[in-house]
Amino acid sequence: MPQPRTTADAQSIFERGQDKLNARDFREAVECFTRAIALRPDVAAGYRARARAYLGLEQRTDALNDLDRAIKFKSDDPAQYAERAELLFRQRAYEAAIADCDRVLKLDDGWKAIFGLRGNCYAAQGDTDAAVADYARAIEGDPDHAANYFLSRAELMLDCENYNACIADANAALRLNPEHAGAFQARGLAHRELADAEAAEADLTEAIRLNPAAAIAHLARATVRYDRGRTAEALADCDAVLELAPTNSRALSLRGMARRREKDYPGALADYTAAIRQNPDTPGTYNLRAAVYYQQAEYGRAVQDHLDALKRDPRSASTFNQLGWIWATAPDPDVRNGRQAKECATRACELSEWQEPGFLDTLAAACAEIGDFDGAVRWQQKARDLSAPENAADYDSRVTLYQGGKPYRTRGPE
Repeated sequence: MPQPRTTADAQSIFERGQDKLNARDFREAVECFTRAIALRPDVAAGYRARARAYLGLEQRTDALNDLDRAIKFKSDDPAQYAERAELLFRQRAYEAAIADCDRVLKLDDGWKAIFGLRGNCYAAQGDTDAAVADYARAIEGDPDHAANYFLSRAELMLDCENYNACIADANAALRLNPEHAGAFQARGLAHRELADAEAAEADLTEAIRLNPAAAIAHLARATVRYDRGRTAEALADCDAVLELAPTNSRALSLRGMARRREKDYPGALADYTAAIRQNPDTPGTYNLRAAVYYQQAEYGRAVQDHLDALKRDPRSASTFNQLGWIWATAPDPDVRNGRQAKECATRACELSEWQEPGFLDTLAAACAEIGDFDGAVRWQQKARDLSAPENAADYDSRVTLYQGGKPYRTRGPE
């Protein structure tokens, strides 16, 4: 059967491709546009349309190549530069995206929406002032989409730890669009940082109602609920995050914390181990798992996890302290090591400028373990002097213990 060769045939195939694109049949759309381009390789519209179809298939490099070809054939069309700028932004090619935004404005200075995209590029580059200026231009020049620009600026303020400004912009977005899930999420995150747990939970709950697939909102609400002692609800939110993103290491770590609080120690260990597998460079997760191992009397494993944490953060005073405490006080004599305990406790005290009573308490226990009871008494008394009044009795009892020439021993996990 002979192949169509006329411009009319190319247009007919192109229109069929548009129908497929609108129906989200991206693969068939690519095939149609490819046939149309073969008939009329000098028409920019075919490449631009195929680029959209490639984007639907997540083939961003192919889409970018087609936009390059479209621009070559029609270099005075600002819409093509705008589309390429959006794609370059997604690929984190921010300088190139900004250059395309500038070309759009040079061709059509009335294209105000491009300020929003350029603002996103500047924000991603860390140029906060330029981003804020562009968001303001977008809000003024493109009022139909101002809620989205207010949200972009709110998220930038959140990243800059300017939480009140974030809340103000989220409020502005919500006045324009009371059902804006992103604005509720941003405001909820800001309230959480400001320690307004009730407002944070309310906003995050609304964000989830409007967008049940918002993993960030679920995770943030899980954190708030955990901090408020509502462990079962925190667990449910962690489960929701992990259904959406099964490898989310933060959700795994938080679920491990919640399971530990519920005394589900095997579950906690499984979650911490999975979190470490996904993100092995986070020292805190090793320390969290070590605490469960300690609770399960697996002191050797606890020691190893603290050592692994120190490899990743060699200036963590709390990790040195935890390791020193195990070596100084563990019920298992094969694990105790007074000399190493004193080295770790001393380093913890140095890093905290000798002002943390709990670290001085560990140093006292380490001194007692190696038989330096005078040092143990001295450091324990200093710990008592720095501690809160309600802890004085515990510290005094240890002073008495060391004065009697006895080392401190934990009873082990209960």
